Amino acid sequence: GPRGLQGETGFPGLDGEMVLSLGADVLPEYKLQKPQVHKWTILHYSPFKAFWDWIILLLVIYTAIFTPYVAAFLLNETKTKRNKKYGDDPIVIIDLLVDVMFIIDILINFRTTYVNTNEEVVSLPGRIAAHYLRGWFLIDVVAAIPFDLLLFGSETDE
Repeated sequence: GPRGLQGETGFPGLDGEMVLSLGADVLPEYKLQKPQVHKWTILHYSPFKAFWDWIILLLVIYTAIFTPYVAAFLLNETKTKRNKKYGDDPIVIIDLLVDVMFIIDILINFRTTYVNTNEEVVSLPGRIAAHYLRGWFLIDVVAAIPFDLLLFGSETDE
């Protein structure tokens, strides 16, 4: 049976499962240990964070393509349709959703662990927040500001 495999692997206690020995020399030390983290802390190597980062990457690509397109071809068009309500335009709704996702990303980054210079996972919420504030926070905030809403709100009927 499976117990007979134990002697062959040379790993007593694994009951024939080669799970740890498979990647122990490849995986970083912190991925082999189950960290004790705060309830709302997100592990930077978790499947959720990987999925979220892909969504944010796609939204950044969308923004990089559509913002210049809208600026070049659609801004003058909206001035002729003054009587149309601002929220009727699907691009406006999509842009608003993208802005909301970027704001959620900022909140997620305030709760995501990171690896310090000593190769240790930092999971204390205060240290995570300080690290993020010193790093990407300002760039993320500027990127998340919905400038189109601010510009629209300041326009007059003249």
